Amino acid sequence: MSKKLAALKPGQLAEHHYPHTPGEDNPLLTYNKLPQRWQALDPQANHTFVIGETDFAGGHNFLAAAELWLEHAPATATLHFIALDPAPLSQSDLQHVLQQYALQASSPGHTLARELIDNYPALSPGFHRLFFSEQRICLTLIFIDTDAPEDQGLAQLRSSPHPATTLQSFSVDAWFLAHPVHDALLQHIKHLSDTDTTVVSVKTDELSQQQLQAIGFDLQQANLTERHQDLLYGQWQPSITQQQSTFTKPSPPRRQRKTAQQIPWYLSATPHLSPSRHAAIIGGGIAACTTAAALAQRGWRVTVYERHSCLANEGSGNPQGIIYPKLSPQSSPLSRINLSAIQFASRYYQRFWHNSSQQRQYGQQCGVLVLPESEKETAAFTAIANNFKHQTDFIQQLDTIAIENIAGLAIDAATGLYYPQLGWINPPKVCQALLDHPLIHIEQANITALNYDTSASTWQLSSVNQSDFASADTVVLATSTTTRQFQQTKHLPLKAIRGQISIAPSNTGTETSRQLKTVLCGAGYIAPHNLCQQTFGASYNLNNTSLETRLEDHQHNIDLLEKTATGLTTTLQLPAAGQLSGRAALRCTTLDYLPILGQAPNYDAFLEDYADLRRDASTSIPTPGQYWPGLYIHCGLGSRGLGYAPLGAELLASQINGEPPALERDLLCALNPARFIIRHLKRRKI
Repeated sequence: MSKKLAALKPGQLAEHHYPHTPGEDNPLLTYNKLPQRWQALDPQANHTFVIGETDFAGGHNFLAAAELWLEHAPATATLHFIALDPAPLSQSDLQHVLQQYALQASSPGHTLARELIDNYPALSPGFHRLFFSEQRICLTLIFIDTDAPEDQGLAQLRSSPHPATTLQSFSVDAWFLAHPVHDALLQHIKHLSDTDTTVVSVKTDELSQQQLQAIGFDLQQANLTERHQDLLYGQWQPSITQQQSTFTKPSPPRRQRKTAQQIPWYLSATPHLSPSRHAAIIGGGIAACTTAAALAQRGWRVTVYERHSCLANEGSGNPQGIIYPKLSPQSSPLSRINLSAIQFASRYYQRFWHNSSQQRQYGQQCGVLVLPESEKETAAFTAIANNFKHQTDFIQQLDTIAIENIAGLAIDAATGLYYPQLGWINPPKVCQALLDHPLIHIEQANITALNYDTSASTWQLSSVNQSDFASADTVVLATSTTTRQFQQTKHLPLKAIRGQISIAPSNTGTETSRQLKTVLCGAGYIAPHNLCQQTFGASYNLNNTSLETRLEDHQHNIDLLEKTATGLTTTLQLPAAGQLSGRAALRCTTLDYLPILGQAPNYDAFLEDYADLRRDASTSIPTPGQYWPGLYIHCGLGSRGLGYAPLGAELLASQINGEPPALERDLLCALNPARFIIRHLKRRKI
């Protein structure tokens, strides 16, 4: 990744090398034998089929494969299509490239193309996950940063780069290869392939054939004279890799710093496979509900255990929750994850924002306008806007006049960043809708302890009133700060921070305050009027866990709005603090402000396996981590939970279900629950 958190410059329209033909006429599909393989899938087995493509090239082959999948595959199966794009097009150019599909308005291809264009992500480097046809098709677009190594895309798909580890959570079933395919990329293709993996390559020269054979493919050549193009096709045979070909002189190994990233601590030594496909999720907030929905969509039975009588009763209980963007001009795991999360969330909440029969019940995609709090932040806003200057549909820098037009009222601000694809949601309503699924069962129970039954390979869940209350082989803790009450996760460095919002009732609202058309953020935030109320806030109280609303915090929230823009409270004609109602809850935060997502580490085993890090932090220990089988965590979302939760749920569900990841490996490591153990060992804190 480059040092700036920047979008890519759109690629140029060009003639690509692939045979852009639809359906079964496409030789990439035919010679990978996809129709026959998909027809043979067991409709009862919830299969996942993975295609890997080395050049997205405007999406023609993806659309052809997706259309064929809908025709031949069982409705219970999911197609994962992973595509590298070294020169991604702008949205307008993509629409131009796919204009042929516009002529077929009644075809599935037309609908798929429209979905691709409408949900096409901002051109930021990294992974972008999109869903089609009610999630029967999943596209993971990997935009390649020209400043990164050329093999970066597939490298980040591999479970580990460490030479001593061979664990891989998924394999690619069929490859679409464009040219050129360089040596490093071929090695990743080898590690991502398995028995029955097939390949079709449009490059047929002798060197290409030798390269593919050297990594294990048994190849044949197809002559497509009517298209004036030859193809190589074949199947991966692991035994062939033993015949180490000498088609090219190997490059000397690149010098790498010894870092914890090279230690495969983030890999589970014993990957968990659930025979029952039943998950118990403890918690009832946005983290729990998005995770339950993601698993149910994959055909899992899910039981949600909520200790309160209703969902979203704690940190997710505010009537208006903001999808808050917090970007930095610099590239770091935090800024990259924030960028990925808000883009994914903006697509995720579309179904609620545009539900015409329930207008404004679930929320509003009204945009989010962020005003700077200091001169330093003003400079950062300008840098961010410059980094994304080709992505004005995602982010815009506004002047005073534009701010007034977007906000709907006069605001004393010289500049601001506007995110038109974001907005606010009603978390309790959204949580309730997410769990409205035939495979999800909600049960009121206060689960207080977990015990792993080794003989049965299941977790025993104990409630406050009953031991062994329930059992499941897969458990997700979406329990905010109470995650530390469980013996297996008590080591996590979680902190509770109180926050109070203020609510102005409709009978105190004025015509001026109702003119606010977008979410306005700065030192504080305020959402547009919704039906009978308008919310703003929020306090940030350290060392205070009281859930009682306080008059001084209402006044603090009013003061925050005044700091956001001088005269704003007067313009909005907000009532005095004593006339406000409100709500207090606890945020669950972490030391590095990133969520905790992934399998729960066995703390004692980690201390033993990686003890040498105390002596030398750069020690390379080729030992995968020991994790609790089937126990996962989704917590620590802080004040950005509504933005983080959808992507977090997708990451967890992909991991639990053994699918391709929705985020780069280095970012998954930055979210891994074991990261704090490794850091503390290196710093000799434990």
